Amino acid sequence: MTKFIFSIAVLLVITGFAYAVDSTGPNYLFVINFDNGTYADGKLTLNGNGQSNVIYFSDKPQVESGHMGIKKFVTIWGEGEQNFNTIPPNSTLSIIKDEVETNSVFILSNPKVEGTAIIFDVERVHGKPTSNFEAGGLFLDTKLGDSNNGSEDK
Repeated sequence: MTKFIFSIAVLLVITGFAYAVDSTGPNYLFVINFDNGTYADGKLTLNGNGQSNVIYFSDKPQVESGHMGIKKFVTIWGEGEQNFNTIPPNSTLSIIKDEVETNSVFILSNPKVEGTAIIFDVERVHGKPTSNFEAGGLFLDTKLGDSNNGSEDK
């Protein structure tokens, strides 16, 4: 019975996320924590520990939060009329080493999962991580549901 209730809860979260991608509802922020990674030749690889997941939450007025595995995240990447394929997300790679934070901004595309790693094609916008880096987080800003990116005719 517990597995059934858990399955229903997961389905509701996924359905809610798919609805948000198709609507002009809230924007979502996704966070992928990682143990280490690499950046080279337009590829960003984030290595997990076998428990890799994506945390998400939305802004007001419709506050939602939860998490999903990286495989599920990759499968929903292109779902909905407005999706990450049509509106590639901005992201900030935040790395911390010896209490010093380094941030780099990327536009992400073509995610894939290999083992416990998630790999993105990236376009670097600002900053530059070292080719090999330690633990940190990747923050993705969706801006889905706003096809004109906030510019309205007034």
